[in-house]
Amino acid sequence: MPRIRIYSADGFCCQIATRATETTLRAWFDEVLPWTCIKGRPVDDFDVLYPRIMVEPMWAWKYGPPSDPDWPCDSRVVGRLHDFRATDGETGLKALLELRRELERELADARDP
Repeated sequence: MPRIRIYSADGFCCQIATRATETTLRAWFDEVLPWTCIKGRPVDDFDVLYPRIMVEPMWAWKYGPPSDPDWPCDSRVVGRLHDFRATDGETGLKALLELRRELERELADARDP
C-alpha cells in the first residue's frame, strides 16, 4: 500500500505509510474516515463535506536502486489532492481502487497520441 494523507475540510490531517495488506488499510480507514467526513446541519447548504486524499508511491524495501512502486509514480499524477467520497474502510478501499484506475487511465491516454 502507498503513503496516504487524508485532509478534512476543517484542516484535520491523517497519514499512513505502509506496504502491509489491505486489512491494515481498511482498519485505518475505519478509524480515521468518520473523523474527516463533516456532516452538515439543517442550516448548512451541504449534507456531507468529504475529505481529500493525496497518495504517493512507496518503494520495495531492499538493497539497490528503488524498484517495485506500489502506486503510479509518474510526475503528472503524483502529489495531487483528490476528492475522496468514502466514510468507512469498505468504501475507502473501493474509492482508492477507483482513484488508482482513474490515474492509470489518465496516464495511458497521455501516452497514446
